[in-house]
Amino acid sequence: MTILKTNWWKVAVCILVAVLVDVILHVLFVPRNSYNYQPSIFAEKGLILPAATIMLVILFTVIAVVFAIVQDKLPGTKTMKGWRYGIAFGILTFMAIIEVNLIFDCSLINELRGSISDGVSILLMALMLSRMTGTDNQITQQNVKFSWKPFVLIPLFFLVGRYFGYAIVHILSAYAQKPWATFLWTLSIGLWLSVIYQLLREARNDIPAMIRAIRFGGFIFGCFWLIYILFLLVYVKVSVLDLFVRFIIDVVFVTIGIWLVEVIEQRAALKN
Repeated sequence: MTILKTNWWKVAVCILVAVLVDVILHVLFVPRNSYNYQPSIFAEKGLILPAATIMLVILFTVIAVVFAIVQDKLPGTKTMKGWRYGIAFGILTFMAIIEVNLIFDCSLINELRGSISDGVSILLMALMLSRMTGTDNQITQQNVKFSWKPFVLIPLFFLVGRYFGYAIVHILSAYAQKPWATFLWTLSIGLWLSVIYQLLREARNDIPAMIRAIRFGGFIFGCFWLIYILFLLVYVKVSVLDLFVRFIIDVVFVTIGIWLVEVIEQRAALKN
């Protein structure tokens, strides 16, 4: 939080540079995609570029603010914090866009080209933020105990939550039309979330399980995921309620999975 008070202008510069790079990459290398769905009001009025730029500013601001708040709790040097944070959300952006292809039958290549532009820009911003505003931590990433439990419980709970949404709540998905592709995508996102949790796991081990779970599931992941999901409104006319329900399900089940990981590990530590 101190970073936002003392170095807010550096954070703002990092955001603006990253957004500018992302917009340039999209204009130069990402062709306009077509979706098998009703276009948004922005698409109908030819306002996709300004609308997408505004959403990029919001998304990158959220990513930057979250980094500024949590970076002092992460282990390692400031440069390594930037690499881990940028890789975590850059690859998540790349993987998450595949769901758009599954649901709306758009060009996967074009969507991936766009997500590569986003991922590269997120990584650039994370590295700039870490160098300009980050702090070193005496606890290194090697000192943070590696655990296999997140790689089982987080994907499992993400799967359970998503299939609850697909089959019971009936959120927008390709669950019925493309069952195997949807399953593989859902599983891969759950697995990558477990990687992100390992990459961005806090250095201290004396924090209550619920607090750690909420910090990651509700704050670090949740803030990014909300804006990322709402980004879809720029391109297609979908139910806002559906998007919020999807977001709530994902965040709640991921948070529960992390809470169980922490409870199990803290109890095991007490026995030892």
